[in-house]
Amino acid sequence: MAQQTLEKNGMAIPYAGWFLVQANVIMITPLLVPVANHFHVGLAAVTLALTAYLLLFGVMQPFYGLLSDSAGRVRVMRLGLAGVSLGNLIAALAPNVALLITGRAVAGAFAAALAPVTVAYIGDRVPPGRRQRVMAGLMSVAAIGTATGTISAGVLNDLINWRAAIFLVAAGAAVLAALYGRLPETLAVKISGRDALRRLGEVFRGGWFRFLTIFAFFEGAAMVGFYNFFSSALQVHGKNAAIAGIVTGSYGLGAVVGGVIVRSIDSRVTAAGLFGGGCTLLLVGFLAAAFSQTIPAILAAGLLAGMALAIAQSTIQTWMIEASPPDVRGTAAAVVASAVFTGAALSTAAVGGLAAGGQFRLLFGIAALVTLPVTVVGALARARFSRATVPA
Repeated sequence: MAQQTLEKNGMAIPYAGWFLVQANVIMITPLLVPVANHFHVGLAAVTLALTAYLLLFGVMQPFYGLLSDSAGRVRVMRLGLAGVSLGNLIAALAPNVALLITGRAVAGAFAAALAPVTVAYIGDRVPPGRRQRVMAGLMSVAAIGTATGTISAGVLNDLINWRAAIFLVAAGAAVLAALYGRLPETLAVKISGRDALRRLGEVFRGGWFRFLTIFAFFEGAAMVGFYNFFSSALQVHGKNAAIAGIVTGSYGLGAVVGGVIVRSIDSRVTAAGLFGGGCTLLLVGFLAAAFSQTIPAILAAGLLAGMALAIAQSTIQTWMIEASPPDVRGTAAAVVASAVFTGAALSTAAVGGLAAGGQFRLLFGIAALVTLPVTVVGALARARFSRATVPA
């Protein structure tokens, strides 16, 4: 009981950081149209603020994972939060769209420190039997952060202006950078950077980790990329930023529901079943959004996408932990997370022109087509991995 209490208390601050980073990722989506109008540029140009964030968020993660294995998890997460604060301050004060994109790129580059290192920190502190539940809880926190970021950005835009939400995240990141100093470090022995690189090479000699890294790219495009256009779809069809933010905030509610489902059935359903079921919900959500971009359809799509995140993405996280050695877990988590968010970044860039042209039926149809093979291949591979290996 004491150990469980320690785990719960010890996870409160990392959960808060995860919440803020997820809010930071998504808050730009209800602001794309208002920012385009403010600077008198096209939607495709402003979408680069989202793409730049996701791309830097993805490609920088291996660096921070490697650094966390040598310098320590907590120190790296504090550095990341300080950078998130700085980048968003630049974006909030931006006099033009180019500097806005630059500020968001800086924020994404530093936010990359939080994603893999938080997962590694949990892997260090939480025993194997509890990891799926804790990861599902982390995905729920992520989606609540996403919902909060979406809703608050839309509402603050209508009440004040588009800069207000970005300022708010900058301030919150600065406060959390200080609070993270209270966390205990988890690495008993910190390995050198050269040794970490050598061990990472050993990890990549394992076929399952190589597969998981490649697969995560496509899974990230489906799970983390396309849903960013739910809000824009509503705004292009005449809804204001506040309404669009509130509707797409259903994503957070869906993730909470998905987290409850995982905690109630994880001992009775295989990891492959959880992944396949979660991705199926995402597929149905994209089909609903492709069929109609009305409030009911996007509301349902957001709910289903949030449930999918908690159910399926948590399975990817535990899969990564099982497929990688504990002493380079931070680097391994970073490589997989990098693949996820690089896939998300490239998917948003690829369909940005469709969003600018208002072709959301085709955009979400493409999302459904990408999700289908991800669902089938991922479920089959996860089942085979479970049969072939013993969980760490």
